[in-house]
Amino acid sequence: MLPGSTGRFALRPVAAGVAELAGLPVLALLAAVAIVAPLGDLLPQAGLDPSWRTALNLAPRHGLRFGPQVLFTLGPWGFLDHPEATSRANLVLGTGYAILAVGLAWLACYRLIRRVGTPSRAGVAAAVLVVLIAQSNAMSSLLLLAAGGFALCYLGDATWRPGWLPAGLAAEAALLLQVKFSIGLAVGAIAVVCVVFGSGQWLRQAAAAAAGWLLATVLGWLVAGEALADYPGWFAGSVRIAAGYTEAMSLEDKPNLLPYLLVAAVLAVVAGYFLRDWRASGTRPAIGVLAVSVILLYLGFREATGRHQPGRQAFFFLTAVPVLAWFLATPAVSVRRATPSWFRTAALATTVLLAAQSWLPAEPAQVLAAWSERTQLVFDTGYQRQALDRARAQEQQVYRLSPQLRAVVADHPVAVDSFESSLAWAYGLNWHPVPVLQTYVAYTAALDRRNADALGSAPDDQRILRSAVGSIDGRNPLWDSPRYVLAEVCRYRPQLSDARWLLLAKAGDRCGSAVALSSGRVGRGTDVPVPVAGADQLLVMSFAPASPNPLVRLGRLVDKSRSPLRVGCGSSSFRLPRALAGGPLVIRLPATAGWPAGYLGGLSCPTVSFSEPGTVRFSAIPLSAG
Repeated sequence: MLPGSTGRFALRPVAAGVAELAGLPVLALLAAVAIVAPLGDLLPQAGLDPSWRTALNLAPRHGLRFGPQVLFTLGPWGFLDHPEATSRANLVLGTGYAILAVGLAWLACYRLIRRVGTPSRAGVAAAVLVVLIAQSNAMSSLLLLAAGGFALCYLGDATWRPGWLPAGLAAEAALLLQVKFSIGLAVGAIAVVCVVFGSGQWLRQAAAAAAGWLLATVLGWLVAGEALADYPGWFAGSVRIAAGYTEAMSLEDKPNLLPYLLVAAVLAVVAGYFLRDWRASGTRPAIGVLAVSVILLYLGFREATGRHQPGRQAFFFLTAVPVLAWFLATPAVSVRRATPSWFRTAALATTVLLAAQSWLPAEPAQVLAAWSERTQLVFDTGYQRQALDRARAQEQQVYRLSPQLRAVVADHPVAVDSFESSLAWAYGLNWHPVPVLQTYVAYTAALDRRNADALGSAPDDQRILRSAVGSIDGRNPLWDSPRYVLAEVCRYRPQLSDARWLLLAKAGDRCGSAVALSSGRVGRGTDVPVPVAGADQLLVMSFAPASPNPLVRLGRLVDKSRSPLRVGCGSSSFRLPRALAGGPLVIRLPATAGWPAGYLGGLSCPTVSFSEPGTVRFSAIPLSAG
């Protein structure tokens, strides 16, 4: 047994340190909770991100089951990160979740900083750190920080080895999977590291961690109102979404050089710490600390640079904070090789500032107003109703669904394309979405097929409101996603439209079997003439990119695609996720389909081209009248 390890799942290591929190440390904790917990938008809004937040809050009220009917990057508890006033229960749970996240993040930072400072200094420093970081990150990110901080202490500090920690981290991972899947996976990996490189009783720790994960999974899933039989399908679908995210959603907005240099600087500092200090705590603990650091920094890098836009880099610096805080007190092998304490403190402070959205916390009046708003929305039904009515009116000003369209939709079940799910709430529609409720997220063939099948099996009176806004990142709305759009064309008919919305109603399948026209290999950037098709034929294509060299494949696996696939349609060019290149991609939508020109009705690509070599195939699908 390692020194300092109790070998038991006792709370003694925690209880022994509670007394020193009295006084200034606990006041600092309460201040951090008071400042951070009430922040965030509580009312539904129009837009891409606000729409999925509203969808997560509304899904349980519409009886939608995660797995069979809902798949997204967040799970059935995802609303905890973004609670809205559409449900007072969600507001209460979200507030409790925020308080828990801030408290645990503060405790982890306190534990790390306490190794080099007094309780009072550590308490205040931890509070400042959490307040600055929390302004630009969701509460689940703070729980990731907490998990990483506690794990580093557990693995590297022989005097602090609570036997319950691996099981506790496993339970946290199980619950976070149902909040934000990628963070749950990272915390799960951290729990595994603690089992393998922790106290040495790995078999017992593994059994306890597995039990903790299973118990938390079952309880969390059932309390969310889900059926246990749906969990495997939801988990598999979430894995597909997580695995395909970076390739399909990667983005590089310039200027981007400085953020990469700052990330590289942080990584260089951490690497330098390891090279100097790894021998001091022994090989086994050092490997554990290294593994946890790699998990944190790799996830931070992927999340921050996958869609490299202003503000997103804050998440990487958040994941670096517990690592740098751990090295505040790690001794060097010799004095000559030691990194000065001022440098370690400055490195941590700079990283905290980079992780912050603002270098000044919220003003007292702002904090009080936020708590007042949240409290009033929870306890005053009339105030809640008035606030929601104002939010609804504001959304209707954005969406401008005509009275004629609203009347025709009536109480029929309706899905909203491509991402404005909040429209259903704004107009009180009978929302019945496809599983991947924002279609741009259906960026793999399996997810695309899932949505297409859902359209086919929808009720006979199913409706679809399709936005004229289009898709994201320069994608073609008819290819986002291809099988789903083909199901719309074949199984649904245009019923009414205006400049902003097209209403489709379910009908019989009017598409015949596809007939192969031609195929061949194409080079990069080569214009390929599109075969001629009949006036009543739908023309589709599929493309199989040539396999890249191993280095390119490795880069896409560990980082992202630096050169997304682009497909030309005449003089236009569109981004296309490679996993959807197999189509069938509509390249000619005849006028007989009935789609207005504003929704790409009548589209006909005279030529197509691709940004990389591969094989293209063209097929025609007969389109019957009616």
